[in-house]
Amino acid sequence: MIENVFVIDGSPDSWEECLKLTYQKLLSEGCVKESFLTGCIEREKVFPTGLETEIPVAIPHTDAIHVISPAVCLLRLEKPVSFARMDDETESVEAEFVFNMALSNDVDQITMLQRIIEVAQNKEFLLKAKNASVEELMKELHKIWIEDLQGVYA
Repeated sequence: MIENVFVIDGSPDSWEECLKLTYQKLLSEGCVKESFLTGCIEREKVFPTGLETEIPVAIPHTDAIHVISPAVCLLRLEKPVSFARMDDETESVEAEFVFNMALSNDVDQITMLQRIIEVAQNKEFLLKAKNASVEELMKELHKIWIEDLQGVYA
C-alpha cells in the first residue's frame, strides 16, 4: 500500500502542468524516478483519468517501474483544469482535485484507485478539503489511506 500522502496547492493551466506539479513534489520527496512524469503523461494520453463526480477529479498514475516509494500526491486546484474523461475520452471534466498515484504494484493500484474514488465521490469531504489547511488534509488522508488500510491488511 502507500507509505506517504502529500497535499499541494496550485494553479496550473493544463493537465500536463498538473502532472508536472505532482511529479515535482513526489520527486522531491524521493518517491518517484525522473521517468515518472513522462510515464504519467503518456498513460494519460492513452487512458484518460478525469472522473465526472459531483466535484470532478482526475486520478493520473503510471507503471510501477517509475516508483521508488508508494505515495499519493493530491493537488488542490485554485481553478479547474480540463482532463479527458475516464469513461469517454471524447468528453472532458473540469477537475478541481488531482490525485496522482505512485504505486509499486498493480494490486495496490486497483485497491488505491478504489479508495481514491470513494473519497472523490464524497462531496462533503471534498467541500471540506477545499478549505482545510494542507496539514489538516494530509492528516485526514493519511488516516483514510494509510492507517485504515493497515487494519485491512493486518
